[in-house]
Amino acid sequence: MRRHLAALTAVILPVSACGSLGSAQPALTKSQAEQVLANYQSINNRANGDLDANLLATVETGAQLEMDRAGYRLRRAKKDKYTPFTYTRPAYYIPRQSGFPKWFAVDATSGDTRHALLFVQDHTGGPWLLAADPFPSAPLSGIATDKDGYATAVNPADSDAAVEPRKVAGAHAATLSSGATGMAPGPYTSESRDALTKVESELRKRGVTLTSDFAPDQQRSFALRTTGGGALVWYVVRQSERYDMVDPGTVSADGDLAGLVTGRVGHHLSSVALIQYLAVVPDHGDTQVIGTYRKAVQATTS
Repeated sequence: MRRHLAALTAVILPVSACGSLGSAQPALTKSQAEQVLANYQSINNRANGDLDANLLATVETGAQLEMDRAGYRLRRAKKDKYTPFTYTRPAYYIPRQSGFPKWFAVDATSGDTRHALLFVQDHTGGPWLLAADPFPSAPLSGIATDKDGYATAVNPADSDAAVEPRKVAGAHAATLSSGATGMAPGPYTSESRDALTKVESELRKRGVTLTSDFAPDQQRSFALRTTGGGALVWYVVRQSERYDMVDPGTVSADGDLAGLVTGRVGHHLSSVALIQYLAVVPDHGDTQVIGTYRKAVQATTS
């Protein structure tokens, strides 16, 4: 689904998915990957135009599906019109794998938006579904490929990089929740934490207490080997917020919460957002976040 980036207010991938280098085969051919992308583009445009969540579920899964379904509720509430999109200049990163899930990544653009799409197949003959689509700030680079042009899937428990891929979401969540170290400073880490602290302070002046917590989402992480020996990692963080208000309705359920709350906002407003991230984990040093996609998916009031 084509989206505009919103400002910021793992189950572990089975080891068998990476396989041994001796038995691993490409997840699919480039021609087949091109067909997967074309099919997704066609069906996604149809689903988006009709706000058809059931049709959307035939081409998406996991956090991606939950986030884009929430996007449909937002569009209904705001009566936003839809403009079909086309992916251009795709670059395919297909890892050698044995076992399931199979997966591959695509770096592409639609309009002014760059995508780092990640498709998965859970079983033989199963559909290829979009599991992640964070928006990187620049074209993907530095992904290691073999002599045949295939990428290498990294085991989530791999220790060659500075942080195991399966632990990146937890490290990032700790930075956003408490300012813990380990993530390189930037707009998706230290600056987001500072901005949230400032918002909390401003709200207190208006009689509102904001409690915000970040935790790894229960969606498996995916990673590709980089030329420097590190990893490029896709992962999801879950953000939970609660606003406690002296005066009811001080904080409104508009913006990205539109369509998620029915009725008048009372003294309490709670929300859950999913945040997809794309990060480069070097062989040593701090993890650099290079892309994100955030969407509120739940909200309640009392």
